Amino acid sequence: MQGGSATSRNHVLIMDEVDGMAGNEDRGGIQELISLIKGSKIPVICMCNDRNHPKIRSLVNYCFDLRFFKPRADQIKGAMMSICFKEGLKIKPDVLNNIIASTNQDIRLVLNHLSMLAAKRDSEMVVTNKELKLGAWEVLRKVFTENERRGMSLYDKLDLFFYDYSIAPLFVHENYLNVVPHAAEAKSKKDKMKLFAVAAASLCNGDLVDRAIRSHNAWSLLPTQAVFSSLIPGETLEGHVGGMVNFPEWLGKNSKKNKMDRLAQEIQSHTRLKASASNEAVRLDYARALRDSILQPLIRNGSEGVEASLAVMKEYSLLREDIESLNELALWNGFTDPMSTIDSKVKAAFTRAYNKNPVMTPFSISSAGVKKARSTQDTAGLDELNEDGEEVGGGEEEEEGEPDPMADGMIMAKKKTKAESTKEPKKKKEPKARGGGRGRGSKK
Repeated sequence: MQGGSATSRNHVLIMDEVDGMAGNEDRGGIQELISLIKGSKIPVICMCNDRNHPKIRSLVNYCFDLRFFKPRADQIKGAMMSICFKEGLKIKPDVLNNIIASTNQDIRLVLNHLSMLAAKRDSEMVVTNKELKLGAWEVLRKVFTENERRGMSLYDKLDLFFYDYSIAPLFVHENYLNVVPHAAEAKSKKDKMKLFAVAAASLCNGDLVDRAIRSHNAWSLLPTQAVFSSLIPGETLEGHVGGMVNFPEWLGKNSKKNKMDRLAQEIQSHTRLKASASNEAVRLDYARALRDSILQPLIRNGSEGVEASLAVMKEYSLLREDIESLNELALWNGFTDPMSTIDSKVKAAFTRAYNKNPVMTPFSISSAGVKKARSTQDTAGLDELNEDGEEVGGGEEEEEGEPDPMADGMIMAKKKTKAESTKEPKKKKEPKARGGGRGRGSKK
């Protein structure tokens, strides 16, 4: 220590495992780290294992995103051989390869095994495999990567499917076209297309087996699905995965499809008295026509077209929320959103007019009053009993069980004015109780 100037240089703050911050373990940790980075005068290095974790999204905006990929086995082997030479440790290359493969290319664990070898001086030491909990991304690389599959038995390859058999076929289907096969017959593009065709046909058969499993509860067919959905595509396209592993898009598209079906069902139920359309007809024929009938008067005439739009909604018993549903059902890729062309003042005028004169629909919007009444009846079932075993307050139970009409979504409650809300009702004077004083005694 030669003074303050000598200790103020070349400092860095390393924050390891930042993906474990926030949540119940460290509530507010990410925000505190961000504020530390903003006011820090020295470099701050943040390290994490899961870059795609939701906790890291806000932190990435204040950091330089430097990604490191898993080192290859030959890279680790070269570095370890150099360390062994400097430490005077003689080890066979095949033994070092086994150590690297058994540790799943974990450099720290490889160094630990080498230190044990140096202490025992026994190059034939048995190296135990590292127990790993593989994710879908790592499993997919093992399915197609030639180096990962080398030395694996048939049962080991089938076990890759059972790490998560519900999502493994989706990962294989999403990423099999990104695989670069190393087969000798895959020299030309035509030969590669034949290999991809074989893999695609196998995935189709696996999907048929999956449907049979789900529909007939035939879980004994899971090994058969593993052969078609994982083993055959991996054997056919054995090579390496080019680029990053993509998440299955089918999950997002299926969720969107379910949402569209729900919106179409709502529109079909609301317009049932005026349009005899199925859910499919609503999506293909009615949605665009209804949307244009409501929005075009607002686009062409502005605030003057509010009455025409409300008339269409009243005719088809549509709610305010149905406009967004119709727009989402009728909006296709490459088309302009008509809602974005309407002025904000026109939208505000339309909303005010709708709230002032809401559309009277033939169906119930909310059943909160009925639910509240049912819950009241359930809780009122435990009646109190007097000493004679008779119920107390039984006559009031029926009044409490009646649904509140003001809780119905179809009834618009009148708003109190400012004068009425501030004015308090006068309390009535309670009559004085009689007989409280001392009575006159009668003379005998």
